[in-house]
Amino acid sequence: MRKLLIVAAAIALAVWYLRKAPKDATPTVSAGVAMSPGPGCLMAAESANSSLAEATRLLLSMPVDSSKWSDAESRVSSAISSAESACTGGTTDAERTGMEDARAALSLMRATLAEGAHAALGAGGFQGAMRQEGIDNRLSAARGKFGLR
Repeated sequence: MRKLLIVAAAIALAVWYLRKAPKDATPTVSAGVAMSPGPGCLMAAESANSSLAEATRLLLSMPVDSSKWSDAESRVSSAISSAESACTGGTTDAERTGMEDARAALSLMRATLAEGAHAALGAGGFQGAMRQEGIDNRLSAARGKFGLR
């Protein structure tokens, strides 16, 4: 019975990993979109999201090392600012709405970072994981509007 459970868990893990892998892969650009600023905006926003994920991992072990948090917070804030700069303009309506989605995701990232800063100081709880789904949904919507898969 134990072997059967282990095999079932391994299969479930493999299915989860294989379904997740294409989303984490480098986005492919469809013809005609390569020269637009949309893919750069999305890449910058996804990079900021990755930086945020790394920073929030510091909150898993309390007490939080204040110097490590400060460095991570600074990196994330800089990445978000860079992405905000990259997500302006747009040449088509779809690209402009995609950038709006990316900017909405960046706004959620800023809120998560601010909440994380309070949690790092011991001044409150951290609910960033709940906000992460909204960030992912906004980035996914932007990816679709930019014509990326």
